[in-house]
Amino acid sequence: MSAVLADPAWRVDAHDDGLLLYAGADLAYLVPDLPRTHVTALVSWFASAARNPAEPGLLPDELAPVVRHLRSLGALRPAVLPTPERPRSLAVAVRVLGAGGTALRDALAAAFPAPAEPGLTLVVRTTATLRELAGLAAELTGPHLLLDLACHHTVSLGPLVVPGGSACLACLAVRTGRRWGDPPPPPEPAVTTAPEFAAALARHAVGRLESGSLALLERVVTVHTDELTSTAETVLPAAGCPVCPALPAGPATLPWEDR
Repeated sequence: MSAVLADPAWRVDAHDDGLLLYAGADLAYLVPDLPRTHVTALVSWFASAARNPAEPGLLPDELAPVVRHLRSLGALRPAVLPTPERPRSLAVAVRVLGAGGTALRDALAAAFPAPAEPGLTLVVRTTATLRELAGLAAELTGPHLLLDLACHHTVSLGPLVVPGGSACLACLAVRTGRRWGDPPPPPEPAVTTAPEFAAALARHAVGRLESGSLALLERVVTVHTDELTSTAETVLPAAGCPVCPALPAGPATLPWEDR
């Protein structure tokens, strides 16, 4: 694991029952049953990472799961990533999977002008099945983000996929198919006929990515546009994924462009 920096909004403190991770009253987690020596080591290491890039390899091996948890929460980020103070732009290409009307294509074109050399692909599923989404996963060799509009009144954003370094779209398709099956989407999902919200949400997510956020890495956020409810779920690698086993595993970096 490469060098990381700690988000200054997060704190790591010793607790009677283990290790306390928090960034305010609504973001607090307790890691129980850690030896006191490990708690002390992680508290000191995290404080150092708030000032300068720190190497997770300097910690005991037993703390590797805790470090991964801190990264998934956004409390730790790779030191090479941009920050809100030093953002970098990403050239975004849009790939629509399924039918898409003029309103949708116009909204996406306005949010993401066609680049000469894309660094990120926004995959927009409209009327394609999960099987078709899994088939596309094998073709995408660079970082990509899913905007799923196939559920009629629901906008789903994520996961962000780094091929070979995270769960992929086929993993999502396999897990979703096991749970809900793979019925054909509506011929014209409602969220594609009034696509301004979906396009704006995707543009906001890319802006957060340009500021160094990895909030959508292996994560899906959904918004039901009629009921105004939202959910967030983790996307884990799937044992039956037809794509991931063939990909070379290893570190990957996003092709950032300087502003």
